[in-house]
Amino acid sequence: MRGRPRSRIQTTIALAFTALVAGTALVIALLSYTFTEEAVRRTSQDYTSQLIGQVQTSIDTYIAHMEYIAEVVHLNEQVQAYFGEERSAPAADASGQTARRDQIISFLDSISRTRDDISLILIVGDNGEIVTHDNSLEINGNVLVPNQEWYRRAIRSSGWTVVSPPHVQNIIRGVYPWVITLSRTINDRETGRARGVMLVDLNFSVINELVNRVTFGRKGYLFIVDPDGRIVYHPRQELIYSGLEREYIDRVLSNTYGSFTVEDGRGERVYTVRSSTRTRWRTVGVAYSSELVRNRDRIGRYYTWWALLCLLVAIAVSFVVSVYLSRPIMRLRESMKAVERGNFDIQVDVHTSNEIGDLARDFSIMVAQIRKLIRKNAADLEQKRKSELLALQNQITPHFLYNTLDSVIWMAEARQHDHVVTTISALARLLRLSISHGDELITIKNEIEHIKSYLTIQKIRYRDTLDYEILVDEAILDFRIPKIVLQPLVENAIYHGIKNKEESGRVEIHGRRYGSEVVLTVVDDGVGIPEEQMRALLDPLRPDGAVRTDGRNGTRVGVRNVHDRIRLYFGTSYGLEFRSNDSGGTSVRVKLPVVPGEEHT
Repeated sequence: MRGRPRSRIQTTIALAFTALVAGTALVIALLSYTFTEEAVRRTSQDYTSQLIGQVQTSIDTYIAHMEYIAEVVHLNEQVQAYFGEERSAPAADASGQTARRDQIISFLDSISRTRDDISLILIVGDNGEIVTHDNSLEINGNVLVPNQEWYRRAIRSSGWTVVSPPHVQNIIRGVYPWVITLSRTINDRETGRARGVMLVDLNFSVINELVNRVTFGRKGYLFIVDPDGRIVYHPRQELIYSGLEREYIDRVLSNTYGSFTVEDGRGERVYTVRSSTRTRWRTVGVAYSSELVRNRDRIGRYYTWWALLCLLVAIAVSFVVSVYLSRPIMRLRESMKAVERGNFDIQVDVHTSNEIGDLARDFSIMVAQIRKLIRKNAADLEQKRKSELLALQNQITPHFLYNTLDSVIWMAEARQHDHVVTTISALARLLRLSISHGDELITIKNEIEHIKSYLTIQKIRYRDTLDYEILVDEAILDFRIPKIVLQPLVENAIYHGIKNKEESGRVEIHGRRYGSEVVLTVVDDGVGIPEEQMRALLDPLRPDGAVRTDGRNGTRVGVRNVHDRIRLYFGTSYGLEFRSNDSGGTSVRVKLPVVPGEEHT
C-alpha cells in the first residue's frame, strides 16, 4: 500500500515534467522569433542605461569632489576671519587684514596648483571686494559681478553649491575660457549671514573627456541637458546651435528616468534618460533601433534549435529523474519540519546531484546562515550597548573642556588658587571616572563621584547662579548601574532649565531603593520644558532638531541615549520619566533594577 502512492507520484512527476518541458519548448520554438527583437531591444536599452549611469556617476563624483574643495575654502579660518569681520574695522588692523588676504591668496593658489582642471578660484565679498587665487589676474571692469548668473544663483541657494551649464567666463580681463562654474555663498559660522560668494571655474574639457568616449553602435551618441533645457554637452553641438539638427528636449525634460522612441527623417531612435540628483542634469543616450536588433534572425534560430534539443533531452530523462525525486523530497520535508519546531542544528540528509540536492544544500546553507544571524544579532546587541556607552562618554565635549580650561586660566590670573586646584582636581576625577577601565556597569558611588566632579566645575563656572545638593541613600551606593547616567540629565537641567532662568537655580539629585528597584531623580527649578518637547526627548522618531556639537541639542541626544541604553540593557520596564514640577522646573526619574555587586574602581 505504501508503494502505490510513491508510484503515482513518480508517474505524475514524469508526465507533468514531460508535458511542461514539451509545452515550453513548443512555445519557445513558435514565439522565439517574435520575442527576440523585444528581448534584444531591452538588453540593449539596459546596457545603454548602465553606460549612462556610469557616465552620470563619474560626473557626480567629480562634481562632489569639487564641492568638497569649495567646502574646504568656505571653512578656512582665514577666509572666515577676513570676510566675516565688519569692514569698518580700525585702520590699525589694516596690516592684519592685508596679511589675511595674502594668506587666502596663497591658500587658493595651492588648491589651484593641485588641479589642472581648475581655471579660476574667486571670492567676492559682500562689499564688492574680490580675491582670486592669482594676484596677478586683472578683474574685467566692464563686468558687474552681482548681475552674473552664477552670483545670483549662489545668493538664492543660501549656502548650497550650484552648478552652472557651460559658458564663457568673462570676469578676468583678456581671458575668456569655456567653463562650468560651481558657486556658493561664504556664510559667517556664527550668524549664518552671507559674507560673500565663492566661484570655482572648471575647464569644460573635463566633462568632454568623461562623455565623448561613450557611443552606442556606430551612429548612437550621448548628450547632457540642464534642468532648463540648455545643452551642457552634445557631440554635434555646433549643428544643434546652428539649427541644422534638433533634439527632443521637451520630451527629455518630462522624463527623469526611462526611455522613449522617436522616428523622423534620421530613422527610429530610442532615447534613454537618467537624471542626476546632485546636478539635476539629464544624461541622454540615443541608440538607433536598426543597430539594436541587427542580430535578430541569428538569435531566433539559436533559440529554436535549443528549444528542440531541450525537448528531446527532457523527454528522455524525465522518467529517470522522477524515480529519484520523491525520496529526497520527503527527507527535505522532514528537515523543514524540524526547523519549524526551532531546531537549527540539523543536517539535511540529501546527497543527490540534481535540483533537489541543490535545494537541500541551499536549505542547509540557509539554516546555517539563520543560525549565524541569531548569534550575530546577540553579539550586535552587546556591541551596540558598548558603542552607545562610548558615544555617551563623548558628551564631555571639547566645548566643555575649553570653557573649563578658560575658567582655570581666568581664576589663575585672578590668583584664585583654591578655585584653580578645585577645578583641576574635579576635571581629573571626571575624566578618570569616564574611562572606568571599560566596564559597562559601575557602582552608584562612582557615578555620584562622577557627577559631583561635574557639578563642582559647573558651580565654579556659574558661581552664584547655580546651587546643587546630592541626597542619595548610602544603602544603595554599592549597587551597580550603567555608567554616565546622571551627567546628561544634569547637563540638560543646567543648559535648558537653569541657564535660561533670570535668577539663580538649583539642582538636586535623590536616590533610594524601592523594593527590587532603584530610583535616581534629578530635580531642577529652572524654566521647565514644554509638554511637546518633553515627549520628543525620548521619542526616537521625533529628534529635537539637528544634532549640534555646542551642547544645546547634544544634551537632548544624550538624554535619549541614556533612556535607550537602560532599556536595551535591562528591558522596557526601566528607563527615564520626565515630569514638570508644580513649583516650576523639571524632574527626571531614572528607574533601574537592583544589581548588587562589588565596587569597581
